[in-house]
Amino acid sequence: MAFSRIKFTKIKKYSVLSFKILCCAFMVLCLFCGLVPLFLFGHFNPGNISLIIYAVLLFAVLFPKNVKTKNIKIKKILFVLKKTVAVFLAVCFLTGAFVSVFMIEHAFFNEPSEGTESAGTVVVLGCKIINKRPSLTLKGRLDAAYEYLDKNKDTVAIVSGGQGWDEETSEASVMKKYLVDKGIEEHRIIMEEKAVNTDENIKFSGEIIKENNLPETMYIVTDTFHSYRGYLFAEKNGYEAKNISSDIYWPLFGEYWVRDILGILHMKLTPNWELDIQNS
Repeated sequence: MAFSRIKFTKIKKYSVLSFKILCCAFMVLCLFCGLVPLFLFGHFNPGNISLIIYAVLLFAVLFPKNVKTKNIKIKKILFVLKKTVAVFLAVCFLTGAFVSVFMIEHAFFNEPSEGTESAGTVVVLGCKIINKRPSLTLKGRLDAAYEYLDKNKDTVAIVSGGQGWDEETSEASVMKKYLVDKGIEEHRIIMEEKAVNTDENIKFSGEIIKENNLPETMYIVTDTFHSYRGYLFAEKNGYEAKNISSDIYWPLFGEYWVRDILGILHMKLTPNWELDIQNS
């Protein structure tokens, strides 16, 4: 009996230790994904800020300092506070994991089937441009679009993106030039130059599709982390959609993935869920 109790105690001890090690590893990962975009790229958005806050709170739960006080009430308050923060972090993690399942599904398992190129219209979602050149994120989307258009010669593409307050020209014009320079025929690319967010990308591209009698199924070209949100906006506007995901840029992947989780939750939990995220 004593041996069984000792064995159970050891298993419990190692289980707790293993859990703490996993939590520490996750804390470091969150901190890394939050700080790298902040210091190397100057990014300050809900994605990386949420990661930094999460890491700090997780640290506070894992490594509490012993408060030297004889006041029992203060000790109880601190104990309850720690448990509340722990529950909050657990709920955040589980919610993020749940949403991530749908994001992964639409990023990697909702692509157009082979031989269906004539059944859809490629819609490339815009992103920030710098000095009339595509940003790293936009370049990834355009390269993915080029790869698909080059293989499917009959497919028409709509490049969607207006001109931001800090941009010299419209994103769509830069996107079209990039694809034409790579060898895609100019007549296969239609510009949509009014949209300033993802909802408008889809809405205005849909209007172009109807005006030009193009296939109404959208093959949305965007980043892996953004694919599900693009799909939701297409669904909201009454379009069937498939996703063509661009390559992952790892240094920024964590912050953008979390930012889109927050965006999706906003869409689902807000009655009027059209987002106003410039150049998203």
